[in-house]
Amino acid sequence: MNTSLQLIRRDSRLRWLLLFSLLLQIIFCITQVGFLHPDQHFQLIEFSSWQLGEPSGATGVWELKSHIRPTLQVYLFSGFVTLCRFLQINYPYSQLAVLRVLFGVSGFVLFNALGIHYFKSDRKRLFLVLLLINLSWSLPYVRTLFSSEIASSIVFFGAILLYEKRNDQFAYVFLTGLLFSLAFYFRFQIAFGIVGFGIWLLIIEKKYSNLLPLAIGFLVGAGINVFLDYHFYHQLVFTPYDYYRVNITEGKAAEFGTSSFVWYILMLTLVVGAPPFSMFLFYYSLKGALKEYRQPIVLAVVFFVLGHCLVAHKEERFMFPVVNIMPIIAGWGLPSFIRYYERAEKWIRLIIKGVMNFSIGLNVLVLVLFLVLNPYYQSVEFSRKLVNYFDGASPTVYCIDHTPFETESHLQLMFYRRAAPDMKLVEMHNQDSIRYLNNAWLATTYNDAKEKLPLLDSLGFKPQLYSSTPLWHVNQWLQSKNIGTINNIWVLYKKE
Repeated sequence: MNTSLQLIRRDSRLRWLLLFSLLLQIIFCITQVGFLHPDQHFQLIEFSSWQLGEPSGATGVWELKSHIRPTLQVYLFSGFVTLCRFLQINYPYSQLAVLRVLFGVSGFVLFNALGIHYFKSDRKRLFLVLLLINLSWSLPYVRTLFSSEIASSIVFFGAILLYEKRNDQFAYVFLTGLLFSLAFYFRFQIAFGIVGFGIWLLIIEKKYSNLLPLAIGFLVGAGINVFLDYHFYHQLVFTPYDYYRVNITEGKAAEFGTSSFVWYILMLTLVVGAPPFSMFLFYYSLKGALKEYRQPIVLAVVFFVLGHCLVAHKEERFMFPVVNIMPIIAGWGLPSFIRYYERAEKWIRLIIKGVMNFSIGLNVLVLVLFLVLNPYYQSVEFSRKLVNYFDGASPTVYCIDHTPFETESHLQLMFYRRAAPDMKLVEMHNQDSIRYLNNAWLATTYNDAKEKLPLLDSLGFKPQLYSSTPLWHVNQWLQSKNIGTINNIWVLYKKE
């Protein structure tokens, strides 16, 4: 029997931790509705609708015409939707709930398996690492994302785990190369991590006989993806080259904002546990990485982060492929931290213990708030509630400036719109027109209507439904303190 499974069977405390963590992960998957970034929706889900010949919002995004989006994940989503429909799961919100569970559980299994693989000989450290993997405030949330970053992360680190366990057999090394290729086509930037792994293979492992099956596997994967891209775009394209040409050579990526590499470093100091104790863990992660530099994931993560620091366009989601592996790197630094704590003077230990207890409390609080406040795209959550509220009826809903089935820049969320084909949505760009509405439904965001809220109340508009009731009240408090309010928090009004 696999040694990892034997370990789980023997240790009841470990079993209970994993069971509780799995339950928490599934709850996150079910409750987190929508998407974190528009690319996650438009370049995957709407691309899929376009591929299936259905109404799609993909025609409004420039990436479709530029042929820079690899289509592997689009094909996978199209296959998933087709399977859901065969199983009579036609409601788009249910389809994506199932998909989030599949993604979240896959990430849960992989990263816990990596933790067990590296720390199974040290039971105490293993338990701490698994706590960090499963209960760090942001990681269960990040693992639910159906995005290129998380798909690439799961496949890439899954390939490394496979190689660690089976690097003596041609077929498994070939499969590792194939998985590296798939990870690359999920997210081109994972190439930085692949370079790190390649340097580890050449300089540290020095198992040169594995270069050929790795290369063959990678080229086979590349060939499959060229074939898929050809059939999607209906012409022969090489998306990695087109992506580099448009975003780097022509500078398109730099148009979307740049920032200092310090932002990435700061982000990585915050994801393992909660601050300020997470900063201690990050410091000792660096020490652990220096000590365990011979581990393949260390060089992969280091080159991934360094590569992104050199790229002009920076967003926090670009670090998502490596955040789930950070608890493992922190695990290699734990012995140094424990030794320092045991040798420190009493007052220093008291400070560290106080900081740690504060961070644990903050971590638990933020986990709960993530579940309650729903941090995903509020328009999608509101549209889901709107569809359920009217339950097959054919209402006319007036909307100020934009509807819940589109972004603020009016990109259409057609995948969700098909859940309410009979709902008539009327956009109102002259807010004074609301005075003349009678026996009408009105949907708007807090920010679009906050200057008109007293007027709406005086005209007899009564709130019926919020995208997030707690966040609506948070906005009311923020406005009362003259602080900027949270965008995209929706309400449905009814005026008799």
